[in-house]
Amino acid sequence: MPGNKPPQTNLSQRSREVLEELTRLRGVLEHQGLASIADGEDGLILVRLCMGLNLDEWEHICREGQFQQWLALPAKGDATRHLSRIQRTLEELTHQTRHDPLTGLANRRAFEKTLKMELERAHRAGNNLSLAILDLDDFKAVNDNYGHICGDRVLTMLAGIMLGGKRGYDLAARIGGEEFALVLPGSGLVQAEASLERMFDALRDQSVPCDGAEQPVRVTCSAGVVCTKGKLPLSVDQFVAMADKALYEAKAQGKNRIVKAPIPDLLQAPQATLVHAQEKQFLFTGPDK
Repeated sequence: MPGNKPPQTNLSQRSREVLEELTRLRGVLEHQGLASIADGEDGLILVRLCMGLNLDEWEHICREGQFQQWLALPAKGDATRHLSRIQRTLEELTHQTRHDPLTGLANRRAFEKTLKMELERAHRAGNNLSLAILDLDDFKAVNDNYGHICGDRVLTMLAGIMLGGKRGYDLAARIGGEEFALVLPGSGLVQAEASLERMFDALRDQSVPCDGAEQPVRVTCSAGVVCTKGKLPLSVDQFVAMADKALYEAKAQGKNRIVKAPIPDLLQAPQATLVHAQEKQFLFTGPDK
């Protein structure tokens, strides 16, 4: 009944009081230097009944006080709708921990975790795995000349090209300021290079409008790509270092190009062949005198 609903001014005042109370509580916890629940086993779940407060008002409090990680359930009635909203909030928070907020690509943490898993899988199955590290050419000049808003548009443009050009099971990530990565399971060097060339062509054809620029801004990109055939166990750091070295060579050669790193499996082949030859010599002729 309309007559049973409290005046809006009272509801706003109640919301304000709850917000102030929660803000004071958070300030006390931060002052004590308490770790988040993810940092240890100790912790408390605090429950506070807010009489007369509904979910819409709680969402307003969350937005204003940045309490999105605080959960709320109704004191009575069906909680299904509220639990669904909580589930969406948890999914959003999970997405935020794995994705770059500007571009929507995977972040460095997700990239390293995925690459580690794919390296182990490639070694177990003896399959190809390629990694490309991309870096926008002269990106600092874009920020310096046209501002960071323009720079953000350029980053977003490249991210969109990568998302549109990769396969469903590839991983595109932003791993630094203007540095990106592509994890390409099952791809050899030729296939990886072809995928990168298509992305580079798309990047050369696109531009972004920026304040202070007479013409839309165009950019290019350089990349280093490495491929393993799964013959050797490789760490994330080793694999990334190989791609990084190829990227530096691409920059030194004049930018706007792709440089392929030597295949690590083949680099180890001469040593393995030598060992095999020595074993055969021992079997047929005996040890050297």
